[in-house]
Amino acid sequence: MPSTLRRSRRRELTLTRSSTNAIRDKVSRLTDRTNVRSYAPLVTTTQGLSPSMLDSRPSMTSSVYRSSNSIMPIHPIRRLPPELLVHVFMLGSFDDVMFPVLVSHVCHSWRAVALHAHTLWRSITLTRHSDLTMWQERLRRSRSCALDIAIASSRVGSTVPPDIDTVALQMHMIISYLARTRSLDISFDGLHTPYLWNTALGPLCPRRVIISAARLETLSLRYPGNDDTKEFTLFGGFSPRLTRLTVQGVRLTWLPGLFGNLRYLDYTHHGFTSGKKAVDELLSMLQVSGQLRELKLSFTTRVTMEREVLHIGGRPPIGDGDIVTLPHLESLTLCIEGQSAQVPSELVSVASRLSVPGLKKLYLYDPDHSGYIPGHRSRNAVPYVDVFSGQVCWMPLTDVVVEGRWLDVPLTFGVGRLPYSCEDNRNV
Repeated sequence: MPSTLRRSRRRELTLTRSSTNAIRDKVSRLTDRTNVRSYAPLVTTTQGLSPSMLDSRPSMTSSVYRSSNSIMPIHPIRRLPPELLVHVFMLGSFDDVMFPVLVSHVCHSWRAVALHAHTLWRSITLTRHSDLTMWQERLRRSRSCALDIAIASSRVGSTVPPDIDTVALQMHMIISYLARTRSLDISFDGLHTPYLWNTALGPLCPRRVIISAARLETLSLRYPGNDDTKEFTLFGGFSPRLTRLTVQGVRLTWLPGLFGNLRYLDYTHHGFTSGKKAVDELLSMLQVSGQLRELKLSFTTRVTMEREVLHIGGRPPIGDGDIVTLPHLESLTLCIEGQSAQVPSELVSVASRLSVPGLKKLYLYDPDHSGYIPGHRSRNAVPYVDVFSGQVCWMPLTDVVVEGRWLDVPLTFGVGRLPYSCEDNRNV
């Protein structure tokens, strides 16, 4: 039985005069509220953007310059150019590695800007408790940008040894991104863990597979508690852009293809060699890295084992009395490690066999005895002034810092008699 409520015929929809007037009145009021003040500055802002930027990033531009609610006016902070927001986000990421994640959860507009700024996600910091899934997503967001990767499995002074399985998983994740890595920092400061360097550096030293580190500029490897004497040949012996290197507690094969273009070297001797062998080893390394501008050297005395030094790179061993010339070196820092150690004779011997005609800054540091006051000089004291007396008068020195056990009276007087100390107003 058909329903009695069904219409017999369909009625055509018509727009009455009263409905037209009501819609027209509402539209005019919305125009007065939003367009007059909110959209007028927007035209000026978008006109300053290049057409290529608008075409290449349409989703980001629409998110920044359009409000999700057409009734509400646009907030002033959403009128900032995307380039300025990206710059602010980058400054914040320098202080907090999680800052990009924070700003991407503020609002839809900021999230669009953060996701389109691929350089914002280039810093990767892996610790013992890092969520690898989250960092893999950040690696994906970085697209093709050069990466800054840091691995630190434990905090300074921690009593928990580094987890070797965690390090292996982290290295497995980053090894596929090594080709676009700009800086790599691996540091372990906890208790001793056997074969830790072998786990961390093994993927960087393949025998059959060639890995590329063509974009690597900065490398830092630090593990003071290491007792593994294994020598590592990194990146297949080739990294042409590597200019900054920090090494502590690891033995590396010193090849010209790896370290021939270094401009900065912070080297703490591993301690597996001492005496003449340690001196010859270090001088052979400096022969390869002849382009250095800044050099920091220190020796540890925790290990006194005598082992054979491997002379590699096609260069003969350094001979007795041979001088290594660093023509571009401008800053030299010699540091004493340990509270009970004396000034290492190896450190003095290396310094005495360096020719540094362009040296401008000389720093002799003793952090653990900075308040040391020199007394009467014994007969067996090393004449530190003799290390530099033959060439110090020909150096264009501008800064000399001497502290602790380096503060020998003849050295201080010898530097004070230099002819430039009063006339050139230089810092001595």
